[in-house]
Order: sequence, then C-alpha cells, then structure tokens
Amino acid sequence: MSEILNQVVFLDGKRDKGQNRADMWRWNESMEHLATLRDSHPNMFERMGLTARMSLGYYENDKQIAAQYGRDVSKGGK
Repeated sequence: MSEILNQVVFLDGKRDKGQNRADMWRWNESMEHLATLRDSHPNMFERMGLTARMSLGYYENDKQIAAQYGRDVSKGGK
C-alpha cells in the first residue's frame, strides 16, 4: 500500500519528503541530552526503553536530513 502512496503525484507536483522532514525538524534539548548519554554511557543507554532509543534515531535522522537541506542544526538553529 505504501508503495502505491509513494507514487502519488499531486496536482501541484510530486512532494519532496526530505524537504518536508527538514522543514518539520526542530531542536530538542532532551533528544540532544539523550544523544550525549548514548555517547558517554552506552551501557546505561542500552538499558533505556526501546521507545526512547527509537525516538532518538528518528530525531537524528531528521536532523541529518535538515542539515542536508541547508538548515542550521546547531543549538537553537532555525
């Protein structure tokens, strides 16, 4: 089903998912702290809940996409 939806073309043109994700990304202090925890105390990070770890993955993926689209991803960047 998602393959079909990915092929949809709107009247004003095909949507750029990367650009949409870059536009929606916002700096999140708690996610940044979680990333620091992952890097400084990996054992503690691994004991955290799956939801927190997955959320960090999505956050960092969107942050990377935002940087690729020219967004300032430094603290407080718009």
